[in-house]
Amino acid sequence: MAYQVLYRTYRPQRFEEVVGQKYVIKTLLNAIQSKRIAHAYLFAGPRGTGKTTIAKLFAKAINCENFNEEACDSCKSCNAYNIANHPDIIELDAASNNSVENIREIIDQVPYAPMLGKYKVYIIDEVHMLSASAFNALLKTLEEPPAHVVFILATTDPQKVIPTVLSRCQRYNFSKLTAYEIKSKLIEVLEAEHIAYEEKAVEQLSRLAEGGMRDALSLLEQCLAYNHDELKEEDVERIFGLSSTEKELNLYLSVHDHQVSDVIREIREMYQNGIDTKRLAIDLLDIIKETLIYSDCGEDKLLNRITRMEAQEILNRVSIRNLLEDAGNLQDIISREKQNQNFLVYLELAMIQMAVSNEYQERKEPVSKEAVKEKAPEPVKKTEPVIETPVIETPIKTEEEKPEIKEDKPLLKEIPLIEEEETEPLKEELVDVNDDLILNILFNASRDIKINDQIIYNRMVMYELDEVKRKYYQLLNGTELYAASKDAIIILSDSLKKNQINTLSVNKDLYRFISTELGIDKMIYAIDNEDKNRIIDLYRKTPVEERNRALVIDKYDLSEKKEETKEDLLDGLFGNLLKVEE
Repeated sequence: MAYQVLYRTYRPQRFEEVVGQKYVIKTLLNAIQSKRIAHAYLFAGPRGTGKTTIAKLFAKAINCENFNEEACDSCKSCNAYNIANHPDIIELDAASNNSVENIREIIDQVPYAPMLGKYKVYIIDEVHMLSASAFNALLKTLEEPPAHVVFILATTDPQKVIPTVLSRCQRYNFSKLTAYEIKSKLIEVLEAEHIAYEEKAVEQLSRLAEGGMRDALSLLEQCLAYNHDELKEEDVERIFGLSSTEKELNLYLSVHDHQVSDVIREIREMYQNGIDTKRLAIDLLDIIKETLIYSDCGEDKLLNRITRMEAQEILNRVSIRNLLEDAGNLQDIISREKQNQNFLVYLELAMIQMAVSNEYQERKEPVSKEAVKEKAPEPVKKTEPVIETPVIETPIKTEEEKPEIKEDKPLLKEIPLIEEEETEPLKEELVDVNDDLILNILFNASRDIKINDQIIYNRMVMYELDEVKRKYYQLLNGTELYAASKDAIIILSDSLKKNQINTLSVNKDLYRFISTELGIDKMIYAIDNEDKNRIIDLYRKTPVEERNRALVIDKYDLSEKKEETKEDLLDGLFGNLLKVEE
């Protein structure tokens, strides 16, 4: 017997063997059991998703003499179908038979009764390839065919089917298969063929198939032609010009370590070894996408290409803002791939741009290390000279103060008096979050900006277990991102947290955190439900023509040194003196 390719050998013979499309199969089975067979169906969906297979199984089922959830495979009609010799199931490939004459041949045969089964079924594949005159010739027959005729039209491009034909059919949309569904079927085929396999190799084929089962089996057959004893990951990479996820991950992290020369050298080496550069760009985009998904939900259930640890490693070294920028750069060159004669050049330029525009390393070190170094010596430098001056000046000013300095008790009594007098002025200053400010932010806010900021805002959960930055998570936990504009965001919280967030020192510290760690260079203001209801009422009362207001937000200058509080001044004046007296 002549060799038969895998996708034909393992074409499903029963509905239960079909991979995916469960809702389509269930609907068709219910129609058969309830004897509500329509006269025309349109199966639309990507290639290799089971349109023609299900059309054939449906034609077999409605002609079966003993149908009970599945065709019996024992009656005359089923036997004729199984040997591909059923006179009442007619297939037409519209890609090569698209003229009006081909359709007229069908129209001439339609009035004749079926020879073997209950229905005469016409399966027209790639129906969108029919000419305009052929479509028009089919219209009347398609609308009012004899009771014994069923048309099943299959297409990968339903937009090209004329509306008058679409309106005469029951339409079923076929979806792409998931990588898991394809992987399960490939493993089933490999085990049936008694071929050893590496699981990672099967996963790569599942991704390469891009949702098509037929494509997956064709790719598998190509690999088995190279090595019929075993399916190996390295063979799949060599045949289809792929690189491993580990290499791609290291390449991406090298970009953000500013190792530009190493990155370019690695890409060119991959290119020389036959790696598909477009596939490499798509894989890098996929890695970024999964990292962003993980940063938003913190779960690994939605990760297919990378692990939770790999996603966390990327997040530790690359900011959300840079991930989004990198995704945009890669999307841009992939979308223009057909216009680019040498895609390698554009990929290299994109990598260089990603490395140059990455400010994570430069931003991280000055804020976290140098700023701390600046703060540490400042109190020491200030206290020593400032403390010395009162010791010298106090005895010179008046003669009455000299005995007080020599005695312990009067000095210790004076300090609490100073603290009591200064407690009121030392109250924390609040940011001026007035109705006009919030209203103007709402006028300049948009849904798209909010969606982008929400993804980054949700990343706060990553700091829940961080010893240093956990305070920011606790501060924002339970709040809701209410609105976002270009330069400010409004969060909704309870009254207690609202006052905490709007405290000047806390607000400034929070701004420093979200701008350097989360990449949101925006002021953050908090409101509670009472404020919200009041602002909404004001918003509705404002005429539409008055809502286009220009908004200028004064942001904090993170480069300036920390302001010295009155507590610091008191400590500087009397701190060392108290230690001496003690």
